Amino acid sequence: MNRPLIHGVYDSETFHTLRNLGINEFSFDLRGRSLNLIPMKVLNSFLEELKDHQVFLTFENDGQEVILSFLDLMKNHSSQCSLIFRDTQTPGFYQKLALPFYWMFQPQGDWKAIFTLPNLKGVFLPIKDQEFYKTQSHFWELIEDMGLDVFIHAQSFEEAQGMNLRDELKLSIDLGPEVEKSYRLVDLEKIKKMNFWRQINENPSF
Repeated sequence: MNRPLIHGVYDSETFHTLRNLGINEFSFDLRGRSLNLIPMKVLNSFLEELKDHQVFLTFENDGQEVILSFLDLMKNHSSQCSLIFRDTQTPGFYQKLALPFYWMFQPQGDWKAIFTLPNLKGVFLPIKDQEFYKTQSHFWELIEDMGLDVFIHAQSFEEAQGMNLRDELKLSIDLGPEVEKSYRLVDLEKIKKMNFWRQINENPSF
């Protein structure tokens, strides 16, 4: 049974609560303006606990120097870290970076060119854009031809509820205001009591 990848954990209590619920895949937010920005000291402690698991690091509209500086601070864990870009920079930017990466799909981006980049490993496809995917000819064919890893992405646990995923697709979910008591204070009891966990335990697609 696969558990979803969770984006945006920034504190130890939430991290360990989700670990106890069986979550082993995380994306940690390094976007400067993000409400879920994680301190480097906290991130490094999480990476120590996740040595046997793939970890994602999220960036948005950062320069190459900034990205490489962050990676240098985590050089002891570089082999387990994959990059996610939540932006629409030019295909040339991603190619020049010369690092394997994942892209959070945005319709306004040059997705046809980005999908064919040799260092693109996978895509996160937001549920909110599902009608767009249906209208684009060869969209799924291009993903399949390039052998891209695919995550279906929900912006909230509520959006993920009731998803009927094919076995070969994976789910990722943003940790956001719906599970917070107040600014950067997660309601851990609310997380633990969510019907979502029962849904994925009963759904063979996971």
